[in-house]
Amino acid sequence: MIRYYFASRYSNNKLMREYRDILEKTVLNCEVTSRWIDQHGGMLLNSLVLEKLNSYPDECWEYGQKDLDDIDDANVVVSFTGEGGKGGRHVEYGYGLATGKRMIIVGSRENVFHTHPHVEHYYTFEEFLEHEKEA
Repeated sequence: MIRYYFASRYSNNKLMREYRDILEKTVLNCEVTSRWIDQHGGMLLNSLVLEKLNSYPDECWEYGQKDLDDIDDANVVVSFTGEGGKGGRHVEYGYGLATGKRMIIVGSRENVFHTHPHVEHYYTFEEFLEHEKEA
């Protein structure tokens, strides 16, 4: 089974759910491990704000640990690039790269680590999906 982790801005969770549903219907024997896209079961409706991050770090870290666990459970990290966000997706990308996952960028490359020779690059979700269907 191929297990994908989707990394993106937290505010993209609805779009990532749509992409997950399309991928899981299109590519046989796969699943997306990213619990954050379901807002951690409805427990985290919005991205954590700076006030909460600074006032309740232990409570906030529970979500960070879940994300790392979800990356550990995946074979592939798919990083969706674009403007905005606070940077968590970059940490997720780095963690996946450092732990030897198959790495995929969907969108424009944003930093030097996106140019690693083993990183796959697709400009659109549709391009990525077409590749995965054929693989």
